[in-house]
Amino acid sequence: MSEDWVCPSCDPDAVDTSDTGSDSRTPSPRPAELNDLPTTDSGSVRKADAMKWLDRLDKPSATELKRAFIPKPNGFTGSTYPTSISNVRITGDPAFIETVAGLLKPIQDLEGSETRVEINLQQTEDRDSGDLTGNYALYLSIAERG
Repeated sequence: MSEDWVCPSCDPDAVDTSDTGSDSRTPSPRPAELNDLPTTDSGSVRKADAMKWLDRLDKPSATELKRAFIPKPNGFTGSTYPTSISNVRITGDPAFIETVAGLLKPIQDLEGSETRVEINLQQTEDRDSGDLTGNYALYLSIAERG
């Protein structure tokens, strides 16, 4: 990737509203610089390219964060992994979870008559012993109300 590479789709108002995603109930991914990064044959972005991309990102406004979420359609079943549905998963010690979660507070504003916030906050368990580790997992997503 060249040093003067410029994102061709960085217009903050550019939103693809066509409905041609991998799931017929899920909109297509929105234009993003991430779509234009070079990848390996397996789809991975190399570390150097990912670090340059990360360095160019600005902290989103609350409005930008809320507009970026694609809710889970009402009645959706199965894995959200191959769809454009937005999910956030954060794992780590309590101080890390609280710090990063503070950046996501605008997501609470998506709770309303049309969408609801799905949140799961739990201590993680050691896979071998089943004992609680003292670390946490936070899962956040938005779902359409039915």
